[in-house]
Amino acid sequence: MPNQKVLIASLALCAAGGCWAAPEEIQVYLDEFAEPGKFGLDFHTNYVLSAQPGSVTRRMLRVTPELSYGINENWEAALYWLTSAGPMQSDGRPVTDGAKVRVKWRPRAPTPDSPWYGAINVEVGQLSRRFYPDQTSAEVKFIGVYQKDKWTLGANLNIDRALRSNAQQPATSELDTKVAYRISAVDQGDLRLGLENYQFLGAIRPQAGPGTRTSSTFLVADFTVRHWDLNIGLGKASGVSTDKWLVKAIIGVPLD
Repeated sequence: MPNQKVLIASLALCAAGGCWAAPEEIQVYLDEFAEPGKFGLDFHTNYVLSAQPGSVTRRMLRVTPELSYGINENWEAALYWLTSAGPMQSDGRPVTDGAKVRVKWRPRAPTPDSPWYGAINVEVGQLSRRFYPDQTSAEVKFIGVYQKDKWTLGANLNIDRALRSNAQQPATSELDTKVAYRISAVDQGDLRLGLENYQFLGAIRPQAGPGTRTSSTFLVADFTVRHWDLNIGLGKASGVSTDKWLVKAIIGVPLD
């Protein structure tokens, strides 16, 4: 299909040139963790409101269900199924973009006595060539969180690379940060307003690829409605990015 050929070629050039497009999951990891022996279900969604002229991501909708499971107090596992739909691919019909699995480890659960929290998340995936020419991917995410009174500060350092010896894309890094302030109490919706910033830092070794940086910043609201956890955001990307304005939503489904 012509649109698919254009999509693959454009994204391959983007990968080689350090372009940025919204991923399937736009989230700063904090201290969320599935309870031991219980499942969790989230839907990660984002929609490209505007993009560069001719961009293959124009008006693209991404929907990624995430099923997680709490193994014990220190380990959590999860499975992602990536899907997308847009006028420039498959005539707008939804298509699958692959799957990912992850495990997250933390040395301890959050406690009222300490404002600090840390964890490590490891993720591997088998992806469609439409969005990742190397198809196999791996990511290590270092998670740091500070929570004091009504303030929450979070930072994630992500290291990404392909699981191929002859990878087309170099290993890259990204720094994601969040600052949020609680407006209402937990029993009144637990409304928190804040900013999330995603800094794509480019190739770890400059000689392996371009070091172009790209930034996207989202104004976000986190709140709960009848046990549904919601993260809603409006963001703008700058730098070498195919996307310009985006909306995103993370929907936590109550399973109890």
